[in-house]
Amino acid sequence: MPDQLTGAAAPVIRLRPDFRPTAFLSRTDKSLLIAGDCEDGPAVAKLLTTPEPLWAEKFGTEIDAYRTFAATPPPVPVPALVAADNRHHVLVIEHVRGPSPVPGRDRFPPQALDPAHVTAMLTAMTDLGRWSPPAGAFTRTHDYLARLDRDHRQGLTTPQEHQAMTDLFHQAGTVLVPGHGDPLPTNFVIRPDGQVTVIDWEHAGHYLPGHDLAVLWIALAATPEARPQIEALMAADSPSVRAAFTLNRAMLLVRELRNHRAVPPSTWRDERVAAIDRDWQDVRELLRAGSPD
Repeated sequence: MPDQLTGAAAPVIRLRPDFRPTAFLSRTDKSLLIAGDCEDGPAVAKLLTTPEPLWAEKFGTEIDAYRTFAATPPPVPVPALVAADNRHHVLVIEHVRGPSPVPGRDRFPPQALDPAHVTAMLTAMTDLGRWSPPAGAFTRTHDYLARLDRDHRQGLTTPQEHQAMTDLFHQAGTVLVPGHGDPLPTNFVIRPDGQVTVIDWEHAGHYLPGHDLAVLWIALAATPEARPQIEALMAADSPSVRAAFTLNRAMLLVRELRNHRAVPPSTWRDERVAAIDRDWQDVRELLRAGSPD
């Protein structure tokens, strides 16, 4: 294992000769995470392991986000940048230790989460959406109309739903806000002070308001306090923001249905599809009623 670990960490050591790998944290078909130590303290190295251009682009987005945070600290806690090399797809950041809000690290927790942790996550995403990053940062933007048209062409939405969602897009206005893009509960680390550190910024960009809260609205279905809390935040905002939130929810639910239906049938998959479909039916009623509330 030591030789294997050192070999895997070679690109990191070339970038930061003081990096001493200590353990593999995770390995997927797309990336490798290695824990280690630098002179500055505990660190985590992330290496891209796929040549696919899509994932190379996302890796670059994450590096750009951490460089932005290093130059202009955001209003939410994030790991400090240690080193980055986009050409060789290596990112080294501070290793933030702490528990996940999710026992078992399920992307869609089947159990209720601690209400205090939920509030901390919602606060972090709300604060991020109010931030003004420097010019040239968070350049990735979500092309809503193109995705609406794609989903309709693929038969995922009816003509009436496509039109209702297009109408919501126009009601939402043109103001985009910075967003994490994929703030699942597994992308937070609980700090000793009860706040959360936000990690995994590969989807960072500008979105219509309420995108990140819509992700959490879907992911936290098993936490009774979560959805009323999110909906109260949206209800207190402007009609354009409420329209944006409803559109974000609708588009994310369509995406989740598409992704989960592509997974081979299993008990877990069937339960997830059923849960997502129930939420989608509720949001479809809002679309039919023409209401963003």
